[in-house]
Amino acid sequence: MSQDDAPPLKTARIEASLLEVGRSLPVDVYARNGFLLLKRGHYVLTSEQKARLATLGYVEAPEEELPPPRVWTENGGERVYILDEMRYLLRRTRGLLHHPLAMPRFESAVRELADTLRHLARAQPDALIASIFLVPFGEYAPAHALHTASLLAVLTDTMSLPDNHRQTLIAAALTMNIAQVEEQNALFAQSDTLSHDQRESVRSHPLLGSAILREAGVQDEFWHTLVQTHHESWSGRGYPFGLSREAILPPAHLLHMADIACAKLTPRKYRAAMLPATALGQIYQRKDAEFDSAFTTLLIRRMGIYPPGSFVRLANGEIGVVIARGSKPNAPRVAALRKNDGPPYGEPLIRETRQSAYRIEEPSDAAAGGVRSGFLATLWRA
Repeated sequence: MSQDDAPPLKTARIEASLLEVGRSLPVDVYARNGFLLLKRGHYVLTSEQKARLATLGYVEAPEEELPPPRVWTENGGERVYILDEMRYLLRRTRGLLHHPLAMPRFESAVRELADTLRHLARAQPDALIASIFLVPFGEYAPAHALHTASLLAVLTDTMSLPDNHRQTLIAAALTMNIAQVEEQNALFAQSDTLSHDQRESVRSHPLLGSAILREAGVQDEFWHTLVQTHHESWSGRGYPFGLSREAILPPAHLLHMADIACAKLTPRKYRAAMLPATALGQIYQRKDAEFDSAFTTLLIRRMGIYPPGSFVRLANGEIGVVIARGSKPNAPRVAALRKNDGPPYGEPLIRETRQSAYRIEEPSDAAAGGVRSGFLATLWRA
């Protein structure tokens, strides 16, 4: 997946409440000229250092300063391409994760983003799934949070959950890794085994993330429980508590499965993404032993064997991208992009893969499509 070089955020003077001797910084602090004075996570050691940072320090302005997210107009008006909208929501997610303690309406902003994803899941589920594969990103941590939240918005759309629980589950997905944003970004490019310090950071981040959320004003205990237990496993080898299968709340288990699924579907800098059919197959094979079979069945039913946004090779030799799930998991609607080893078509050609001439032969990687994601944005619009 290519890099998304979003424009830098505006800066604002640091709030004095963020500076406390003996306490780690929740944000990066810059001088007015952009020079980094103290990195997020480092400690304010002396009162002199605190005074200097208060006098000279600037932080990136919260993403909340962006205008409210557009979704679309339902009765005419401007058409919105959903993949472009998701690029915008990715920027909002980045702002939320980097500035939780600098944002006065943090909890409301997260819940508003969760509601936007729920709205998209109800109206454009195929586009929302496709965005996981096709929207380019620069930072892994915000992208993974948005991917997991988007998948949960689709999975829970038809579940009999209380409305506020669904919103909180998606909000928890957006913030589950809030304590290790920089670490996740670094690990995205690391192929080596984790160091001792890295392993300790990974194992502690659910509890530290809950603490950061409480500092940011989140008092919803269900939200905190989901964040604290999203790495607990039916195997009993999860963390940080090592809970047994019976002690894990079903919504936390669903969040755990969505987290793992999205991690498999996303590339790293040192390896390509796993083919979606392979990734989903691996999760399905672990049903009952590691994942609730009802949840794995739901995952396959809602995403299909060939999810929207994934690439396939057809029986007639065409390479295409899946644009919508079909009546059968193995027969989605596909937009053919080109003949194998041929130039891209001027316009994508819609194929119904339940017809034998256009049946899917095998999954393909994104590079085989031979087109940029911007070219594909018009396939999903409101």
